[in-house]
Amino acid sequence: MREATALLPLALAACTGGGIAGFVPGEEVTVGGDVFAVSIEGTTAMARNFATGIRNQDRLYGNAQEAIRIASGCDLATFAQEPGINTYRARLACDAE
Repeated sequence: MREATALLPLALAACTGGGIAGFVPGEEVTVGGDVFAVSIEGTTAMARNFATGIRNQDRLYGNAQEAIRIASGCDLATFAQEPGINTYRARLACDAE
């Protein structure tokens, strides 16, 4: 039981967005104080955030879009939030140069 109690602060830090690198694959990108793990595969991207609370959904929605733009260097062709969780998916619109 003592070992589980010692690990609790680490688990809580991961859930609050502090240091998600190493727990979730992807590039760590911070926008407006929100930390996202952004992973890109081909022309699709996914941003994940572990902030909680019903009142921050509009802010997270906009910040997730910007996090994907920063990580990919591309505009977004489509963007959507998965129902009920702070996971966002985008199709990228990168210009071929």
